[in-house]
Order: sequence, then structure tokens, then C-alpha cells
Amino acid sequence: MARKKKKQFSYKFSVLCGAIGQIFKSPIVVSWVLAIVGLIVLAAMSVPKLRATQISPADVQVTFEDPPVWLDGSLLQELQDIARLHLAQKTVGREGLIQTADALTSTGWFRTINQVRWTNEHQAVVDATFLIPHAKVQDDYGVIYIDNIGRRLPTRDGVIAKDKKYHFITLSHPQFNRPQRSGLQWDGEDILSGLRVLQLIYNKPWASQVKVINLSRWAINGSMTFETDTPSSLIWGSAPGEERGLEALADHKIERLDYIYSKYKRIDQNIEAEFDLTHTTRVTRN
Repeated sequence: MARKKKKQFSYKFSVLCGAIGQIFKSPIVVSWVLAIVGLIVLAAMSVPKLRATQISPADVQVTFEDPPVWLDGSLLQELQDIARLHLAQKTVGREGLIQTADALTSTGWFRTINQVRWTNEHQAVVDATFLIPHAKVQDDYGVIYIDNIGRRLPTRDGVIAKDKKYHFITLSHPQFNRPQRSGLQWDGEDILSGLRVLQLIYNKPWASQVKVINLSRWAINGSMTFETDTPSSLIWGSAPGEERGLEALADHKIERLDYIYSKYKRIDQNIEAEFDLTHTTRVTRN
């Protein structure tokens, strides 16, 4: 009986081999097999060789894809060092990449960490979206940066942005306390209204003359005031689109400031005084 089963197995095996041989006589099948084998070889060649042992952080190179132009070099170096330390703690693999992404996220400088990946056994690339400083806020505890929707950026001892190249207007005397941690949005319509005004003026050639938007009158009458470097004050008034009664509209205020700048090269006419932009017919001097 055992001999009969052995003969049956040999017969089936020979039939299977014959069938496989017939299949491989087809040039189409052979082409597909060669293509698949080629793809496997290319994939193996493109995957970085895994590091079996840990290496020193100094031997790990970390770059960020398209780092923002405003970012100060010392801050970029600091973030690269954080990534280096975490990547060096693990062998090349998924766990180390996840831990590195978590560590960078916890710094508070990013909206998202899209990907951290190895390009070879010593080099890694971080694809991330930074929180972008749009303005400063000065409160009782000092000055911090916020983005265009009022989210707080982290604080640090060193420089955050290249201040000599970029002008950041400061919103002063906010109604509410700063958020407890970075990434959280500042409470209060005063900050949001100040940011709406900034959106109207930041591309103006005279915007660098505005140092501060003072929000101290917001709680009383919803009014904001520009402070220039002369120094002078220009009462802006209400948030754009929320003008009261006979108050001039935001686009009219901008048109008047454009005209004054074209005539005097200074929106405050280089005079230490208080100007009122809220009148419907003209800019008045108080």
C-alpha cells in the first residue's frame, strides 16, 4: 500500500513539473517573472542598509525638508539635535522614527510632523509643517510669538525668527492671559481683531512704521490704536467689518494712510501726535 502511494506522489509531482515547464515556455509569463524579479532587486537596492548597532548622535545627520526662511539658524540646529539624539538611541527602524516624530511634536514648533525617514544608515530627513510666527504679543509676562490665527509659539532663550529681515508688529495689552502651552489659540476677540487688521496692512510699504497695535481700549469701546516709531498714535477704531455708526470703514482708513504715506513718506507725517482714523471724511489730529 505504501509503495502504491509513493508511485501516485511521483506521478503527480512529475505532472506538476511538466505543467510548470509548459507555463514557462510562454514568453509572456517569462517576461512577467523577469519584471517581478527586477522590481524586487531594485527595491532591495533602494532600501537603506539597516544599522544593527547604535551609533553616536554626532554621526547622525538630520535635515528638514524646505525649512521656512524665517527660521533662525540656532533654532533649526536645536531641533536637528533633538532628532539626532532620538534617532541614535535606536537601530534603524520604525520605532526610532516614531519616537523622533513624537519628540519633535512635543517641542511645540510644528503643526504636523508628516514623516521622519532614513535616507541611508547615517542620514535622516524630516518632513514637517512649522507653526509660522505672524505677530508678537506683549503681556505682563513678556513677549511671545503667535501665528495668523492666534496660536501660541514656544518661547526660547535664543532668537526665533530673523528679526532684522522680518518685521513683526506687536499686539499689546491683551484682555486675556496667554495660552498655557504652544499650539493653543489665544482667547479673546481683541487678539483675533488685531490679527484681522494685520492681514490688511502687512503688505503695505508703511507697515514697518507700525510697531504696536495697542488693545488697551478694547474692553472699553472695542477700539485699537497704532503706535509708530516716531512715536505717534493713530486711532484705528473697530475691527474690520465691525465699524460702529459713523465710523469710517477699514478700506477707507487704508486709502487715507496710503495717501498720507505717498505725500509724507510717513503715516504719522513725522509728527509726535495722536491722529484719529475713524472719522468718515478725513484723518483728524487730536
